[in-house]
Amino acid sequence: MKLLIFLFFIAIMAKLAYYFSFRYLNRDKKRKDAKQKAFIVAMVIALILISLLVVAMYRGSRAPDLQCGTYHATTSYPPAELKTAMDYFAQGNYDYDTGDCGKAIDDYTMAISLNPNYPQAYNNRAYTFMRMRNYAQALPDLDQAIILNPNYIQALMNRGDIHNYYFEIDRQQAVADYEKVISLGGARGTSVCGHLFLARHDGWNLGTIIGIPTDIFSCH
Repeated sequence: MKLLIFLFFIAIMAKLAYYFSFRYLNRDKKRKDAKQKAFIVAMVIALILISLLVVAMYRGSRAPDLQCGTYHATTSYPPAELKTAMDYFAQGNYDYDTGDCGKAIDDYTMAISLNPNYPQAYNNRAYTFMRMRNYAQALPDLDQAIILNPNYIQALMNRGDIHNYYFEIDRQQAVADYEKVISLGGARGTSVCGHLFLARHDGWNLGTIIGIPTDIFSCH
């Protein structure tokens, strides 16, 4: 959702830059190149804003993950006993919430060993691996979660993000996963529109900038 908001902001700023530049350059109604120069100004503004966003995203990707490795207070409680796959799944969620990602991995693994057909356990273990930046182990878990539940929105989003940004980059696969999320009605509860936009344009490039004013609003 934040990415979508930033892209929307960049689109608005580029349009405003074009509008005011064109008015200034065309004030005497004699400049035939006013539209072209105004477009260049708008593109420069968009490039500067996108560069700042990319730098911020890069620094964020390099910053230590605050979820794993530090203790977090939580209002959730661990299960009273650990017997079933659901018990270990709930324990994994609790350990993840408190910041003990390694323990959460062990819990989800136990849940899977007790019930190999548990898509939520595969997805949550994968997401925990993602927070630990272990994408090579996360991807097979997401594949399995989607095999067990082809309409699993969160697993599709997670797999799309891995292929779009982090590991074994395959933006066509990312587009397919994001479009499946949208077809399932998942656009409202996720940031899928912004991620789909970047995947379709193969990341940040000139096509991304040109497409911002129109494509960003075509997600449905």
